[in-house]
Amino acid sequence: MQTRRLLFLCLCTLFFTNLNAETRHIHVIQMLDDNSPTYLIREGSRSIDYGVQREVDRMQKALGISDVHYYRLNGHNFNREALDFVVDYQLAYQERDIIVFVYTGHGYREKGSTAQLPKLYFKGYDKAMEGDELRFRLLEKNPSLLINLIIACNSTQEDQQVAPGRPQDTAPSSGRLASVPTGDRPYHVLFSDQPGYTKVIDLVSSDREYETFLSRDGGIFFSEVLYALQEVFADQRLTSWPGICSYIQEQTLLRTRERGLRQKPYCTYNVFKAMDGNIPTVVVAGGGDAVSCQVARKQLRRDQRIELKALRKRHRREARSTRSRDARRLVTMRQRQEVSKMKYVHLQAYQRKATACK
Repeated sequence: MQTRRLLFLCLCTLFFTNLNAETRHIHVIQMLDDNSPTYLIREGSRSIDYGVQREVDRMQKALGISDVHYYRLNGHNFNREALDFVVDYQLAYQERDIIVFVYTGHGYREKGSTAQLPKLYFKGYDKAMEGDELRFRLLEKNPSLLINLIIACNSTQEDQQVAPGRPQDTAPSSGRLASVPTGDRPYHVLFSDQPGYTKVIDLVSSDREYETFLSRDGGIFFSEVLYALQEVFADQRLTSWPGICSYIQEQTLLRTRERGLRQKPYCTYNVFKAMDGNIPTVVVAGGGDAVSCQVARKQLRRDQRIELKALRKRHRREARSTRSRDARRLVTMRQRQEVSKMKYVHLQAYQRKATACK
């Protein structure tokens, strides 16, 4: 009898634990040109493969996600047809999951193009795909979180008789370790699922008209992405996606300038409403620059100070027009309540603005 009771309690515990478990999956689409004739792209792709798997494992453990699905489009599968098959068929019924798209290879942009992401090059210009187009197609799957990690050049290519530019950085990028050992400290705010919305983080090694300097260990930009993710799950210092973008950009620029390289990364965070027809709607736009959220908060505070100053100016006029002492006392009490109420409303608005940047 005692054994039956213990078994029943164990089954109940497992049942209620499963009710609260994370039900999302992680889908990792890896397009790494590890058969490239360019030595550093080939070797860098292999390092990036290892680094991505390590960080996805850490993400899975921290978030309590049971299944990770890898779509490794490397080697002979590094082509547009294989990518189309994964996006159109294998991701057809994966709403609210987490999608991580990783690309390492040649990239370029056509003259006059207004696209932000580089065009992905698959062994020929006739098979290339616009990064913005792929981003749109992944958004159509309505994931809870979409991370695009693209390590490729993004400068205009006018001569289509040769492959896009191949800048090289032969020095090691000296990867860093997180400041404390990695533990189970998930950031549920960053990776949370908000039904009806998709968080999109674009991490691109090169902004418009910039090159990417790839090395055997993945390059400076990729090492900073890895370090930032380690900090997210270890030290709890990077607590918002705009803050993560700013950190990666600043550190990459600092280290490339020390090497005398011309490389400028691009990182931005946006929240999209679930796709309605064929129109992606931005709900919260996070800036790609290092101070986007900080600037927005400062502007809000500036507007609030102007509003509070106008209220106090009106209060002074009312006080001057009040003659009797008792009436002035009542006016003063009412004005204090109005100022206190306005400050409280301003604080709530500021907190909502700060939360929207996460």
